[in-house]
Amino acid sequence: MPEEKILKWMLVQYAGVPLYRVEYSSAIDMWLDKFERTKGPLTIMKTTEFREKSINQIAAAIRSQVINSGCQHVVIDNLQFLVNQSTMSDEQSSSMERFHMQDRFVGHMRALATQYGVHVTMVVHPRKTDTDTDLDIQHFGGSARVTQEADNVLAIQRRRDDRDRGKFRKFLYVSATFLTMLSDVSISKI
Repeated sequence: MPEEKILKWMLVQYAGVPLYRVEYSSAIDMWLDKFERTKGPLTIMKTTEFREKSINQIAAAIRSQVINSGCQHVVIDNLQFLVNQSTMSDEQSSSMERFHMQDRFVGHMRALATQYGVHVTMVVHPRKTDTDTDLDIQHFGGSARVTQEADNVLAIQRRRDDRDRGKFRKFLYVSATFLTMLSDVSISKI
């Protein structure tokens, strides 16, 4: 999907209006104006910039963007897709190689956050679970490092309502790993 289409969809979501309701365009325009008036540029790095690049090259490009633009917040959406971009030309890449690439990339982003004082938000999709199972740290990514390196882990889970199967309930799980000092931390339900 083209980045422009994704950005439009995200803006509609941010405005809190249904995607198919055109009459709410004034709410979308209001948010667009607010974003345009923010200090500093909003830099979008297109996926084509990362295609067939190594994890080290991708991390270097992000680091360069942080240094050159003075950006304070990096959003990676999503980690699995980014790692797959780097392996597109290699049909022989195994799941173990992708695991190591993801692990290395997380280390690069942790170093970036520490060295330049930027906040890194990384979207990582959990493994598929039974709908009745609470998410915990073991459900994320192909690497424990994804959650070990994070200062905070926020997880959103959607489950069918027990009483009304036609409705869904959403759960937010929060883990502040830097506060706990435990090596095996479950995500607590709020």
